Amino acid sequence: MNFSQRLRMLLFSVALVLTACGGGGGDEMTAGATPTGASATQIASKAVTLPVSTYSPASAELGAWTVLQTARALCGFGALRQVARLDAAALAHARYLTSESVANASSGLSHLETNTGNPSYTGYEPWDRTQHQGYGTQVAEILEGTTWNYDVANPPVFPSMLERGAQSMLNLLTTVYHLQGAMYEGADVGMGADLQTLVQGTSKREEYRFGSLNGYQTQRIKLGQGQLATYPCQDSINVPPAFAPAYETPNPFPAITSAQQTVGPPIYLKADAGQVLTLTDSVVSSNGVAVATTWLTRANDPARIAPFQPYIGINEVFVVPSAALRANTSYQVKLVGYLDGIPFNQTFTMSTGQ
Repeated sequence: MNFSQRLRMLLFSVALVLTACGGGGGDEMTAGATPTGASATQIASKAVTLPVSTYSPASAELGAWTVLQTARALCGFGALRQVARLDAAALAHARYLTSESVANASSGLSHLETNTGNPSYTGYEPWDRTQHQGYGTQVAEILEGTTWNYDVANPPVFPSMLERGAQSMLNLLTTVYHLQGAMYEGADVGMGADLQTLVQGTSKREEYRFGSLNGYQTQRIKLGQGQLATYPCQDSINVPPAFAPAYETPNPFPAITSAQQTVGPPIYLKADAGQVLTLTDSVVSSNGVAVATTWLTRANDPARIAPFQPYIGINEVFVVPSAALRANTSYQVKLVGYLDGIPFNQTFTMSTGQ
């Protein structure tokens, strides 16, 4: 009997001077399900000019790079530049995670490295590992992983590494705090993915880990005074229609504890740090029918960077549909409010995928 299991875990960690935060989560998909991701690289309905990378054409890194850079460039957050030192740090940590999971026959995903005897060990915290590679400490790290158990005689149909990376990044963008990390203001980025397999009799265990490090040493990306960016945005397509908050840690909706309960994809609004973003109205609708939404702001953010500071800044707001959206459907979004006391009224159309 063929059996496959998929486990996805999302974590976010950021170092700003001496401020740090972190977390983790997971989900399972069973009964021979097959991971998807073939359409994940198509997240914009118009052509977007992307920076050139040195990632292999068939790599998970290129798949993730394409999704992240398209989202950032399309929606006004600014494209990033590939930095080899961040690539090295991300890849070493991905290899550390897969090798530890295989050696212990137990899936693990963490921002921390504790086994100094592991050949891929490069530092305890993400910023320790970037310093080890000759980079600075101002970095945001987001991670994702999958685990598959299956019969050797009847393996599932796996996606390509390119598809895996694209889906990993799309998963990370369909969250709250990890979307915040993906749109971090650092101008540099590095990515790394690793895949290892453990044979257990007639079964195999496949461990895949992906990580992205966004950082800066001297250059940060600024939107500009009075400028507001959103993700998703106009011309965003294949937006996943559902988000399960229980799979993200910190959980942005702590009252939702069931992995089966979903909401719609978070819509992220961001201005530059130091500006005050105040939302007064939001409408998410399809064919004139509005869906209920809730807002996450600094005032009601349930997560804390130890011990008191909310994750969400005064320059950020999340608008989250209260229920999953319909698949393959066009939605109109209207956002009204004030940015440093100056009114804004922004509208755009986005489309969901499967």
